[in-house]
Amino acid sequence: MYALVDCNNFFVSCERTLDPALEGKPVVVLSNNDGCVVSRSKEAKDLGIPMAAPAFKYKELFKQHDVKSFSAKFELYNYKSQQVINIASSYVLDYEVYSIDELFLDLTGFKYIDIYDYCFKIKEEIDEKENIPVSIGVAPSKTLCKVANRIVKDFPEQFNGVYIMDTPEKIEKALKWLNIGDVWGIGRKLAVKMNDSGVYKAWDLLQKPEAWVRKIMGIHGIRMINELKGIRQLELDAPSPKKSIAVTRSFMQMLTNKEDIRERIETFGMYCSERLRRQNTCCRMITVFVQTNRFRKDLPEYRNGMTQILPNPTNSSILIGRVVNELFEAIYKDGFHYKRAGVMVNDFVPEDQRQISLFEEDTQNQHLPVMKAMDAMNRKYGKDKVRLGSMSGENTFGRTQLSPEYEAFLKNNTLPEANFRFH
Repeated sequence: MYALVDCNNFFVSCERTLDPALEGKPVVVLSNNDGCVVSRSKEAKDLGIPMAAPAFKYKELFKQHDVKSFSAKFELYNYKSQQVINIASSYVLDYEVYSIDELFLDLTGFKYIDIYDYCFKIKEEIDEKENIPVSIGVAPSKTLCKVANRIVKDFPEQFNGVYIMDTPEKIEKALKWLNIGDVWGIGRKLAVKMNDSGVYKAWDLLQKPEAWVRKIMGIHGIRMINELKGIRQLELDAPSPKKSIAVTRSFMQMLTNKEDIRERIETFGMYCSERLRRQNTCCRMITVFVQTNRFRKDLPEYRNGMTQILPNPTNSSILIGRVVNELFEAIYKDGFHYKRAGVMVNDFVPEDQRQISLFEEDTQNQHLPVMKAMDAMNRKYGKDKVRLGSMSGENTFGRTQLSPEYEAFLKNNTLPEANFRFH
């Protein structure tokens, strides 16, 4: 059996840990640049505020119903996620972190333990220690865990946060209730195609011949129907090493000043190098791009990008910053209103397995002690407290609705570094 631990309205729940007075009130959390709704409390959902709703379109509704809106506090969400993962994973030998607010637990071999009581204990400890409400769905396969978890969230009064789907009767009842578009792995377009073929519920898919499923969905479809039958096809996955790192951002306002754009792009490069050092890798390829607002048809449009292959792999902020600056100079053009830019690094090698060019000077090792000292100080005193001179230190998310209390919270280094980053 697997268990899926899923944090309820995670970002909103994190906000309520800072301010308990928000409990029971409509609350939304906004995306980068405070643009769209990325998390809603149940009270906000009941007001008809959809996910990804543009905040400016709902200003009047927010005001009318006293909806509290907050800029995303990424550092807090990272930290809370790690705390939840640490608690839940301490109950099992094997687990998989699926996303910032979800993880699968492997309950295989728990034959002499009351699984409901065990999962309820996990839920209670997370709530007691972190004040984060979670739903736990238990089932023979990962796909059925998703279904069980959805049932817990849709019928909270009946299941008290934990539901175990462990019999053919429970599975059949759940699949006859679940819309095909809500099955894990069925997208909107595929759901339309399914509806056209008379498949409206998940149970309807199991009644189709295997040849039909294979024709519509390929081998992925066969795995899916087996998962829905409770035949395990998806094992727990270990985190795979990243093949690329990208830091891209849309600006709050369109930028026309070259130095403002340069500072943002160099900052993105610094964040890329920081993440390379965290996973003890170096990159051999760096890409920089800029683009204007494609929705502003009244303004001239321009987009461009350029890639450079490095003679020696590096994770030095100084070296990567120099390359990023050179690439920016090559692609920048005056006279445009820039809305988006980004830096990507690719082609990784382990830090201790770098192949050095015989014909190029290698300064990576000279910079390494400085970089490690800078990283250590930033871990101790807070993000970007020590930085290169080209960085302004301003956040790149465009978060205008952060409270002074939270800013003080960060300055006091209350939150240690976590695994998830939003750069």
